[in-house]
Amino acid sequence: MHEEFDPTDYSVVVKLRGTQPKPWRWEIYCAGKAGPVERSPVFFESMAAAVKEGKKALAQLLAKAKHAA
Repeated sequence: MHEEFDPTDYSVVVKLRGTQPKPWRWEIYCAGKAGPVERSPVFFESMAAAVKEGKKALAQLLAKAKHAA
């Protein structure tokens, strides 16, 4: 069964996953999935930097998914 793509099912979450000086990492989640569908390959010094880069990554993921649908 083919499910219709819904961009509102995706969100960025920023979590403390590392150690100082760069403890922050973004993760992209999809509704109904237990774990992240994507996460940052690097860690960030601040939560704000992780949020900024996570939003960029989410936009790229949604653009790819929209074109594939």
